[in-house]
Formats: sequence, structure tokens, C-alpha cells
Amino acid sequence: MLDSFIPVAFAVAPNPLGLPSNLKLTTIPIDAYTCFELWMPTANGTLLPEEAMLLRGDRARLEDICAKLTDFMGATLASSTASNHTEPSVQTPTHNWGAIRRKLYEAGADFDAIGVTYLPQVIYPSLDQESGLPAWTLQQSGWSISFLTLHPIATGFRSDALPLTATIAFGQSITKRLQAVPVVTSQTCLHGR
Repeated sequence: MLDSFIPVAFAVAPNPLGLPSNLKLTTIPIDAYTCFELWMPTANGTLLPEEAMLLRGDRARLEDICAKLTDFMGATLASSTASNHTEPSVQTPTHNWGAIRRKLYEAGADFDAIGVTYLPQVIYPSLDQESGLPAWTLQQSGWSISFLTLHPIATGFRSDALPLTATIAFGQSITKRLQAVPVVTSQTCLHGR
């Protein structure tokens, strides 16, 4: 019998020799009871050689976790432009991590490490695409996968994210135009009697 979607031993990030100064240990939730760890570069993106080796060595474990999530929920691949606006390059979700890898290979997007960010469920105002009227959109929770390249520099390595990301999520966003509901205050109720 299975105990956890991600086995506990597999969910734990490798322990580095010494305390990494340019990496942050991050815990990514899967559900209320399951999570996994990974090391993420800090904002400056500069890494010591040992830190770069740790990220490269952990790539296979993280790809296995991403493959399991993709198989279960599906993933889409997106290309990021300079304006940080994401345009999908694979609009139909795939349930095969190998298909994501093939698209990356076809795009010449070789990477050394993986970063994962949890995207919580969120409701935000938007416009109904059909009518142009105000609406609300429910964005399902999911995970954004960034692909990192490590470039040698004088002090070690520099970490850069490729302009491609994969998003793993169950279901699509839902946008719904809501009818305006009159708000009745307690004073109106008292005077109306």
C-alpha cells in the first residue's frame, strides 16, 4: 500500500557539506499532508562550485517529482517574454513529462537544474472575454517549474532561468461574470418594517 504521493525519503533534499550561503532550502506543498524540499538559488544568482554541483546532482530527483505530478495532473509549457507576460507555447496540457523534455530539446533549451514555485489558488477580478463585462477568475493551485542554467564565472557559477517555464495544475482557470446583488443594510431592514 502507498503511504504518500511523494515518498518521504524522496521528498527530502540532499544535505550539502557545510551550510550553503547562496542557496535557500524551500519546502513545496503538494497537499495538506505532503510536501517536498529543494534548494533554490538566492536573488543574486551567484553560486559556489559546491552549490552548483548540489543543484546539478538534485536535478534527477526533482524531474522525477515533476514527472509524477505531470502524470497525475498535466502540465503546459510556456515561453516568457521580456515583459514577463507568459504566452503558452503548448496550450494543451500533457500528462507526459517526456513531452515537456522533448519540447525543451526542440527549442534548444538545455538546463542544469530545476526550480519549483508553488502557486496557490487565487480569485482575482478580470473581464469576461465574450461580453467584456467585469468578472472573477479562479486560478487553480499548481506549480511553476523553472529551468536553470549554470554559467561559470570568476567566483563560481551564475544561475539564470531559461525563458521557458512549465506549469503543472489540475484543470484550467474558470472565469465567471457575476450578477450584481443589491446589498441590504440593517438600517434599511429596520425602517422598512
